[in-house]
Amino acid sequence: MISFSRERRIKSMQITLKNVGLLKGKDLTEEEILHLFDLCDAVWLHDGDPKKPHAELTSGLCSNGFFDCLRVLEIPDINEILAQQLARKIKIRCKVDWIIGSPYAAITFSYEVAKALKARHGFVEKDPSGKGMIWRRRVLPKGSVILQIEELITTSKTFKEVRRAVGEGNPEEVKFMNVVGTLVHRPPELPVNYDDGVEVVSLIERKIWAVEQKDCSLCKAGSYRLRPKTNWAELTRKNS
Repeated sequence: MISFSRERRIKSMQITLKNVGLLKGKDLTEEEILHLFDLCDAVWLHDGDPKKPHAELTSGLCSNGFFDCLRVLEIPDINEILAQQLARKIKIRCKVDWIIGSPYAAITFSYEVAKALKARHGFVEKDPSGKGMIWRRRVLPKGSVILQIEELITTSKTFKEVRRAVGEGNPEEVKFMNVVGTLVHRPPELPVNYDDGVEVVSLIERKIWAVEQKDCSLCKAGSYRLRPKTNWAELTRKNS
């Protein structure tokens, strides 16, 4: 777990959630962005102590870390600040026509990136059948250049599904840039070389593993599992 006290966090950044708007237009370090997550009570990283619980993900896998991006992006000023930060970090060298995000937390974040880059905005939707994602409602003009923006990437599964959905659902051929921007990149191993030469540009990058319970070193050491979103206070020890 991030070890900064609230007083130290505020002193180090000279910022609180009430005056976070003062950060607009400023370049932040990864550590300062982590401070924002901590102020929003939106990040937990296990410190290795087997007496403390660890995360049980929705998939049933065990994990040693958890980022709740929605707790951060639900604050409009922070959403805008981080989107502008990512837009600057990607360093676009060509005209981008569309910014595309995925449901649901990435929708507002990708919208803010679109504003920063003066591009149009769209997003894929979850297929009602429960099988992946779909692109509908809009037709992107032929040759449109698309930058994909996510809020969190663990593996390439989601961003590949977004590209597949647009490629199959849009009647005109479009071009995805070989860069995917994201707020948090948390792969199980670093560095990562994704297929097709796609580069992930993130504001926060941390190696966070997710494994079957039978392979979990924390389970074997005696740590018990908790679902993060329903047991956040106990997981982070905010209630102790």
